[in-house]
Amino acid sequence: MLSSLVRLLKRSRTRRDADQEYPCGPCSIVLPADHKLPEYQRRHPRYDRFLPHLARFVPDDSTVIDVGANCGDTVAAMAGANPRPHYLCIEPDPAFFGYLERNLKRLEAARPGLRVKVERALVGRQVQHASLEGHSGTRHAREASAGHASTTLDRIVEGSGLPPPWLLKSDVDGFDYDVIDSAEGIIARHQPALFFECQPLSADQMAGFAATVARLASAGYTRWAAFDNYGELMLRQVEPAQIEQLMAYVRRQDEGLATRTFYYCDILAGTDRDSATLESALDSYGRAAPSRE
Repeated sequence: MLSSLVRLLKRSRTRRDADQEYPCGPCSIVLPADHKLPEYQRRHPRYDRFLPHLARFVPDDSTVIDVGANCGDTVAAMAGANPRPHYLCIEPDPAFFGYLERNLKRLEAARPGLRVKVERALVGRQVQHASLEGHSGTRHAREASAGHASTTLDRIVEGSGLPPPWLLKSDVDGFDYDVIDSAEGIIARHQPALFFECQPLSADQMAGFAATVARLASAGYTRWAAFDNYGELMLRQVEPAQIEQLMAYVRRQDEGLATRTFYYCDILAGTDRDSATLESALDSYGRAAPSRE
C-alpha cells in the first residue's frame, strides 16, 4: 500500500513538473510547467496579441529586436504572422534561454529560411549587475553588486550584421526604460517603433520611465498609444505626460491605495515617419475580433 502511494505521488509530481506543449504561430512550443501564458490567453483573448498583429506591418528587409524573449513565444507568434524580417531575440535567464533555443529549432523547421539570431545577455545601461528572480514564466531583474553583467543594446546590435531595426520590443519587468536608454545610438540613427512594458515597481523606476519617455519625445517620438496588461487598447492619442499619470494610477493600486483595475501598461511609440503604418495597425487591431486560438 505504501509503495503504491509513493508511485502515485511520484507520477503526480512528474505531471506537475512536465513541460507544456502550446500552439503558437506556425508550430507548438515548449513551456515550463508553471508558465502562465496558456492560462492568460484562455482568460484574456487579447493577451500578447498585438505584437503578432503588428508584425504583419514590418518591412521585409528590416529587423525586429525582442529584448526579454522569454521562451520564444513572442517571436514564434510574430514569425508566424510575418516570417520575412530578421529577428534578434535576447534573453538573460539561462533556463528560459534553453527553452528559447529549443523552440527556435521547432520554429525554423516550420518556417524554413526564417532568419533568427539569439543572444544570451542582460540588456541595460545604468543597471550594470543584476540578479534574476521570479516564477511562473517570468523573471525580473533586481539590482545587485554582483550577478549578471549588463551590456547595451547598441553594443549587441553593432556587431550583429543585421539590417536596420524597424521594431524594438522590450519586456523586462520594471527596467524597460534602461533597455531603451541603452539603445541611444539605434534610436538616433534608425528611430524604430518601440513597444515596451511600462511597469514601475518603485519610485526610482517610475522616475526612470518618465525621464526616458521625455527623452524619446524630444528625439521625435510623437505617436503614442497605451494598452492594458490584458492586451486591450486603451488610448491611441497619448501625450507623454499622460503616460506618467497612468503610471501613478497603477502605483496607487500597487500600494493598496486604490481598487485594482489592471496591473501595468504596454506602450507603443513611433515617429511621424511610421505614423500611417502604426495607425493602420491600431485601426485593424481595434476592429479585429479577439483571438481565442
